[in-house]
Amino acid sequence: MFGWAIIIAAMTAPWVDEAGPGQVSLYGDWAVGCDNGWACEAQALEPEGEAGSAPLSLFVQRLGGPNQPYRVGFRNYEDDQPDRIGLIVDDRHMGWAESGGGEEFHFDPARTQAIVSALARGDAARLEGPNGEWLGDASLAGSYAALLFIEDRQHRAGTVTAGVAVGEEPASNVPEPPAVPRVRSMPIAARNGETATPLSMEETEALHEARECDGFGERRTRNDAFILSDAADLILISCSDGAYNFSDIAYVRRDGQVAPARFDHVFAWGDDMEVPLLVNVNWDEDSGVLSTYAKGRGIGDCGTAERFVWDGEMFRLIERREMNQCRGSPYWIPVWRANVEAVEP
Repeated sequence: MFGWAIIIAAMTAPWVDEAGPGQVSLYGDWAVGCDNGWACEAQALEPEGEAGSAPLSLFVQRLGGPNQPYRVGFRNYEDDQPDRIGLIVDDRHMGWAESGGGEEFHFDPARTQAIVSALARGDAARLEGPNGEWLGDASLAGSYAALLFIEDRQHRAGTVTAGVAVGEEPASNVPEPPAVPRVRSMPIAARNGETATPLSMEETEALHEARECDGFGERRTRNDAFILSDAADLILISCSDGAYNFSDIAYVRRDGQVAPARFDHVFAWGDDMEVPLLVNVNWDEDSGVLSTYAKGRGIGDCGTAERFVWDGEMFRLIERREMNQCRGSPYWIPVWRANVEAVEP
């Protein structure tokens, strides 16, 4: 137990306060992150310099709390998918991950604790199809530290529920995770479906100048207005563009008055300014969710994404995903979540 304590103490330093979003950490070829409710995920990434070497993505997930099992599986983004995928760790066949009908394949939860233990201590992992055909390899460099990180974050190291730092302490010693916050969200506006009037060209030019935008990009000229609530409209206008990231600025219009949209958390470019840049932003009027998606490179295997709802005064963060390593994973790890509660306007 003493050795585990030293490793755990060294690993916990990068994490921010539990009241705020977490972050993704890298150990060797494994990325790992947990959200504010102790829901964690670790992923095996492509080894550096071996782009395209991992056609399948191996992941390990676990929710916080004493009675939550490991969830282990693969994501397969190929069109031609097998019915099941086998995992061999150091010549030991660990079982078959079955297709759930989508891109994910999952192992039997009764097997996952043993699989996690093997992944943490193994040297090599091979993936195979139903007939023993090779489907790829998964690097295990850093798997021990990444998986131990999850067990420390969830306060299960040293208990019988662990797969890495296994001990004799009972499952009852594992605490329940902290409650995630509840965010108030305005209901879908009764006037949803009507047409909101965009700003005039003179108005947009004035906002561009105030925000020091590049102006409308050569490939994208956004000037959109949306019904935000029964009392307000959302205004999104282009500010700058790049090869695969397009940045907008957001305003809210009430009674004809236009003011910068407010956010409780902003992580995109220009977050220290009154009007932040929102990257690849989208407003879904059916769900009432404003989303951003900032890619680190064009193929989308790294970046950050957020989702917000409108509470009548500001946009409140309900989800953040992150992948700070551009190494083959298009699925970004959640590091923040909130429950949404619709309220009367």
